[in-house]
Amino acid sequence: MQTPLITIDSIKLPNGISFDLLRLDQTDTLISGNKWFKLLPNLNNLNEGDLVASFGGPHSNHIHALAYAAQNLGLRSVGFIRGEPQSTPTLEDAQSFGMRLIFIDRDTYREKSSKLLADRYQLLDSCWIPEGGSNLKAVEGCASIWNQACLQGVIYDQLYVAVGSGGTLAGLIAGAPEQIELIGVSALGSRADLEERVSDLLKQVPSDRKTHSEQWSIEVAVEQRYGKVTAELAATHVRAQTLGLVLDPIYTLRVFHYLNRQFLTDRIKSKRVLMVHTGGLQGLRAQQHRINRLAGEFVGPLPF
Repeated sequence: MQTPLITIDSIKLPNGISFDLLRLDQTDTLISGNKWFKLLPNLNNLNEGDLVASFGGPHSNHIHALAYAAQNLGLRSVGFIRGEPQSTPTLEDAQSFGMRLIFIDRDTYREKSSKLLADRYQLLDSCWIPEGGSNLKAVEGCASIWNQACLQGVIYDQLYVAVGSGGTLAGLIAGAPEQIELIGVSALGSRADLEERVSDLLKQVPSDRKTHSEQWSIEVAVEQRYGKVTAELAATHVRAQTLGLVLDPIYTLRVFHYLNRQFLTDRIKSKRVLMVHTGGLQGLRAQQHRINRLAGEFVGPLPF
């Protein structure tokens, strides 16, 4: 599967903030955004009919993209889903793409023991991809984002990207020009162990395959746990939509919110900034009604 051309949009908001938006969401409508760069390096060397297995929640972009990619590459797929059996647009799609869904309790999910689950469900000779898809192949795939034509000959001071499992940020760090500062905005509501995750992934990259910018950090936009949308975030999302910016509510929305708050503190004024749109718009189907309701409950000014 050939990587499509990706573009950069120049964004200028009414509050005066301007930045460039790297449209990874343009890669594919279903293998969306960073998932293209994380998953395909893991799948391309498998043989037709091979079995691939992974983990995710009921709205997981990773599970959704994996199911579709596996179908297109002639692979069989299994998704271990956290929690009680349920139906969501994401899981309905995954099943329609041929993925076998197995729901497991949260304690079992927390362990994510591929050996235990392979034995229990007789998944012989399966290729296991970690939750979120972050491993060395994913890091190397995300490092290749810098090879996109739209990024050639352009110099940025800062790059902002959402961080969940750490693979995308690690890849961007591994392939980054030395002069750029990379800021990962946590989707977890805290820094948790994200710095350790990213550092561990970077240690696996052979030295001859990375330029490895040393200027990187993990920041927190909203101290709200993963998957939760506050009234302020919801209002930010709706306002962004009116300006033509369609963002996923779990990852890129927090980055956009953080950028606007940083603009108020002068951190990004006079800097050339690149924000990465990591896709995941399929998740909006289950969230849009709730976002609209929460946005109506927000009281207070927005920074843009």
